[in-house]
Amino acid sequence: MLSSSKISVIIPVYDEAETIHSCIANVRECCGENFEIIIVDGSADRSTLSAVEDDKVVLLASPPGRAVQMNRGAQKAGGDILLFLHADTTLPRGAGSLVRKALSAPCATAGAFKLSFDTSSRSMKFIAFLADLRCRIERVPYGDQAVFIFKSTFHELGAFPEIPIMEDVEFFQRIKNRRFEIVILKEAITTSARRYLATGPLRCALRNTFLRFLHLCGIKPATLKNMYRRQEKRS
Repeated sequence: MLSSSKISVIIPVYDEAETIHSCIANVRECCGENFEIIIVDGSADRSTLSAVEDDKVVLLASPPGRAVQMNRGAQKAGGDILLFLHADTTLPRGAGSLVRKALSAPCATAGAFKLSFDTSSRSMKFIAFLADLRCRIERVPYGDQAVFIFKSTFHELGAFPEIPIMEDVEFFQRIKNRRFEIVILKEAITTSARRYLATGPLRCALRNTFLRFLHLCGIKPATLKNMYRRQEKRS
């Protein structure tokens, strides 16, 4: 039965030694029973893997690249459901039950949580509101929303495209093209606002929107990634 299905929580990391302990603790607190944690480190020194003290966590090394790392974790997953989590993102209480319930709906195949940030900044709350509105209209969530999907469907769709950016967008567009149901939960994850605050909330939001627009226009992901890196260096 789906209510007892095992969830594989896959966490791609790169230099997250400082946050990984709280991330693991949050998953253990919020996922209830019958789940596993898989951490996939893309850094050369495997510093995040070295920092993990929980011997029940599955530790994997991988070439760098979020899509590559997530696919590597999915290959080793023993669960029926895959949940992809960023290391700086906190799941809500009862997340495991929420995911199972969402996927038990008729025709449901994949889903994501609502987005919120770990700050009381009004500008960040407004950005989260706009992100939620876009997601509910477009039905294409981003990776920082703790996306989840049946493992069988994930592999049927060919896994995440191993491109340098927009892998989450392209993957969920495949799901939409197949007319599969994507559930957006009303419960929110809480993700770090550090990148927005470092760059400037408005500037970061406009940059992300512009990159997404260029992606829709057919600009290659490698070009978009280079543009993203140039913007990061300027901030």
